[in-house]
Amino acid sequence: MSQEEKAEQGSPATPSIIELVVFKLVKGATVEQLTGASVGVSEWVCTQPGFVSRELFYSKLTEQWVDFVRWESLEAAIAASEAAMSAEQCAPMFGLIDMAQTTMLHADPVLDLVLPAKR
Repeated sequence: MSQEEKAEQGSPATPSIIELVVFKLVKGATVEQLTGASVGVSEWVCTQPGFVSRELFYSKLTEQWVDFVRWESLEAAIAASEAAMSAEQCAPMFGLIDMAQTTMLHADPVLDLVLPAKR
């Protein structure tokens, strides 16, 4: 599939790197606090070079959060991750996260396959 065809179908025109962070909140922190603090992170991250998109998910079943960010390159993802640790806008959200129960990874696309749901 050409890059033009991917763009027409809504796929990224260039391969992107994902940043996946799975975490729980510290004891006493609330969903409302986290979603409020997440606004500052979103405002900050969208100014970072190579940023593509960010989504935040929550599992009521496991009380875990998933922060899903797409980057243009691994270098951009790593640079932003390192800069976030000292970014003033990120500190309120990071203060709500139980770092001992956090997993973060960067991953490259391996399979470019999107299939329609079977009905």
